[in-house]
Amino acid sequence: MVINFNEITETEIQHMNNGDGSIFAKMMMTPECKVVYRRLPPGSSIGRHIQNRTSETSFVVSGEGSQSCDGTEEHFCQGMCVFCPKGSSLTITNTGKEDLVLFSVIREK
Repeated sequence: MVINFNEITETEIQHMNNGDGSIFAKMMMTPECKVVYRRLPPGSSIGRHIQNRTSETSFVVSGEGSQSCDGTEEHFCQGMCVFCPKGSSLTITNTGKEDLVLFSVIREK
């Protein structure tokens, strides 16, 4: 299956999981997973939430940020991949001066 994110409308999500600012997402969903192209402007974040039913893997397309998975904060930048397993708590924050762009697969497993 080819997913053409150029043909998917970007949606603004304000204060996702009580995070700061807005994130912008293009999403393809199936019953098993979500494939998401996300953009977080500088200072924006995805607030703390529990990965109750899913694991999340994100490839950093551009920018830099930090992830807190179960309280362990890790910094990342372009070309890196971040992972948070099912059952863990997660926050993601753009700590840079440009948009943080993530390509994420959120999979039930």
